[in-house]
Amino acid sequence: MEVKKLPAGRTQAMIMFGENEVTQAEEIALKRRAAGVTVPGFRPGKAPLDAVRTKTDPEDVFDDVVRSLVSPFLRTIAEEHKLKPIIPPSVTVETVKPLKVTLTFVERPPVKVKGGNKMTVKKTEPKVDGKDVERMVQYLLEQERTFTQVDRAAKEGDQVTMDFHATDKEGADVPGTRARGYANILGSKTLLPGFEEALHGLKKGGKKSFPLTFPEKYHAGHLRGKPVTFHVDVTKVEETHTPELNEEFVKKHELGKSPEDLRKRIEDSLRAQEEDAERHRRERELYDAIVKATQADLAPELVSRVERSLSAEMEEELGKKNTTLRDWMEKTKKTPEALHKDLEEQAKRRLLLRFGIEQLMEERKITVEDGDVEALAGEILASVPPEQQEEAKRRLAKGGEEYEQLRWKKMVEKLIEEMLKAK
Repeated sequence: MEVKKLPAGRTQAMIMFGENEVTQAEEIALKRRAAGVTVPGFRPGKAPLDAVRTKTDPEDVFDDVVRSLVSPFLRTIAEEHKLKPIIPPSVTVETVKPLKVTLTFVERPPVKVKGGNKMTVKKTEPKVDGKDVERMVQYLLEQERTFTQVDRAAKEGDQVTMDFHATDKEGADVPGTRARGYANILGSKTLLPGFEEALHGLKKGGKKSFPLTFPEKYHAGHLRGKPVTFHVDVTKVEETHTPELNEEFVKKHELGKSPEDLRKRIEDSLRAQEEDAERHRRERELYDAIVKATQADLAPELVSRVERSLSAEMEEELGKKNTTLRDWMEKTKKTPEALHKDLEEQAKRRLLLRFGIEQLMEERKITVEDGDVEALAGEILASVPPEQQEEAKRRLAKGGEEYEQLRWKKMVEKLIEEMLKAK
């Protein structure tokens, strides 16, 4: 057996197996399969091995042989050479006769985060524009406005209810332009430019045809830049009444103690949203900086493993949208080569981010108490239905994989909080 160290935290072991070893392993594999193989004239598990061999897939048997021969070496090699693999070792068959196998162990590679102790992200103090507050006030008032039908020509601020459709230059209906009972407040600027202006002066029962051209950036592709003629029948004209912002309105709708109090609440809410958005922006910028600063030689086996994980995640997300990866690739015209390249880059980024964070945690001596992890586990358990509590408790038990995942989550939060606070 030959063992050698390679770059990117890889260790390879080359093992040669003798013919007798392979033969014995094959016999054991066939005997194991004999009970599930039906051979005429023999009871299950009693058929000759040569007969069992004809009833089994040779590749499956060979896989069993390799697995059984290699298995004892995995722990032995790791212990003797003090290896700490971060993914299961890969097995590559170099030759079949004689059977020569290469085992590749992948450890965490040497990692350096350049300038990690000085890494900061500039903070921008959130600002709330008074105009944003007034827009929100106006929105609240508009939710309570009332409408009174009138028998007069429509004017700015009125709500006009209508049926309409559009035709092309040949007079044929244009798909996607017909509506019935459509209500619009004149001046709201929610229709095509020029549409609302054409409604001014129309009364209930009024009809009007007028030409318009759809914008080049219209959301429906078949209508972009298309000249049409709209035909409108007005079925109702209503005068709108928007309440005033006063103490009575505020108290009636439980929006605060006074108009000033309402404006203060709106301002605080908008500022909280801005602070949250700013926090997320800084976190994304910090993650980008960590990836850029992290230096690590990534083993191809490790990248491939993460790439497969990303592909599985992608297929799962597409499945939730009732589509498949193949359908998505056809729709987006994404080639297998381009998809592989995209996923490979994402895999490398994910690995660099994780290794960079781990390195920063070590350098900054980031730790969390068991009590913090247990508190987070308790929050999760509180949201689990009673009939699933026991299973959830077992999965989140101290020392288990999910418990350690929660520990990692808390440590990442602590690290990011510390780095964002740095001046």
